[in-house]
Amino acid sequence: MGGHYSIDVARFISTTDGVATELEVLGQAVTGSASDLDRLADLVAAERDLSHALGSATSERRQNGPRAVQHGGAVVTAAGRVALAYVQADDDMAATTSRADAAATAPGASGPGRFGATLR
Repeated sequence: MGGHYSIDVARFISTTDGVATELEVLGQAVTGSASDLDRLADLVAAERDLSHALGSATSERRQNGPRAVQHGGAVVTAAGRVALAYVQADDDMAATTSRADAAATAPGASGPGRFGATLR
């Protein structure tokens, strides 16, 4: 596995905050659209065919709008969890490496070496 992996935490947070803000705006627009559709449905309720046509034309969008907003929020949340896990794993790896470096005996120093051999 080659390559260099890193996360710019500040940029990640900035990006996900921006996406979350836009999802809130989208959620408000979806809610407003649903309210407008309700008012429109009330206006045409007496016209049975028109009311049915309106319901048929808008029912899928009524369901998909809120689902899209919810799914977007779930994606942002999942991305945050993944980034946090990455940063924590990176910190753990750095701590393990530091401990291993500190425990290693420098070449030319006396004392037990890697396999318990005495270095002189």
